[in-house]
Amino acid sequence: MGSRTDRRWRQVLGSVGLAGILLAPATSNAGVVDGVQTADGLTINLGVVPAPPVARAHPQMHGGASGRSIHNMHLVTAIFDASGARVKNATVVAHIFEQGGRQWNVPLQPMTVNGALSYGGYTTFPKDSDYRIGIIVQRPVPKRRHPVTVHFTWTHD
Repeated sequence: MGSRTDRRWRQVLGSVGLAGILLAPATSNAGVVDGVQTADGLTINLGVVPAPPVARAHPQMHGGASGRSIHNMHLVTAIFDASGARVKNATVVAHIFEQGGRQWNVPLQPMTVNGALSYGGYTTFPKDSDYRIGIIVQRPVPKRRHPVTVHFTWTHD
């Protein structure tokens, strides 16, 4: 059995592989500040990539195309438990805070890329600005009174 460090490297490399697939067509230099957060035994990775290339490659994903605007983005998150296994059967929501007070939720649906389970969804970031993205994970087992929530900062430029 691999060590905890070995499992963590597999997580990182798996996330990098997914990000590489989704980021390959992107030319934007926008990014997530510290795209990995850990809380309550979960490690949550977040990626934000332009939606049009994702929608072209996977036209049926998340109910279809999100539009062609440079403000349309695809959120993707990979979630791991303390053992390094991907979290399955979770309800995952991105809660987005825009500077100036606007907030909205984006349900993230299960998706598989190269056999790896992640959660994703489309949204529009209307301003070139900083955003705070909360990823909220509710697992059916073990059922917790409160979901696990982590926060990321993302700059849309």
